[in-house]
Amino acid sequence: MCKFLGVISRVLLALVFFVSIIFIIMNIYNTPNGYTLYQDMLMARGLPGISAPISILVQLVAGFTLIIGYKIKITAYVLSVYSFLWACVYFMGFLGGQPLIIMALQYLAISGGLLYMALNPDTGFSIDNCKKDK
Repeated sequence: MCKFLGVISRVLLALVFFVSIIFIIMNIYNTPNGYTLYQDMLMARGLPGISAPISILVQLVAGFTLIIGYKIKITAYVLSVYSFLWACVYFMGFLGGQPLIIMALQYLAISGGLLYMALNPDTGFSIDNCKKDK
């Protein structure tokens, strides 16, 4: 049972990033000037324009590798730092009101879950576990 709960928690955490970036990419392609709008949205939150491709790459690659269970420890650390940075971005914009604080707390919670996963990467049904068996 513990093996199943580990893989479920790993996939659910990964889906936060992977599915959200898939929706963002679809929005970029389906909207005229979609990439520019995405960059503008990030810059409105105080991030430089170069953070757009970095954000897309981190969420897409790390989200996918966490789903399949490849390099769980490294991927969890990377996504935890990414989540913590987004929490800081939302905390810096706390003048926007309560929804931004809630978003910041949600990213902190995700970061904590990913740190726990990095400390306990044996979640079952992963490529990392298949390598250990050989």
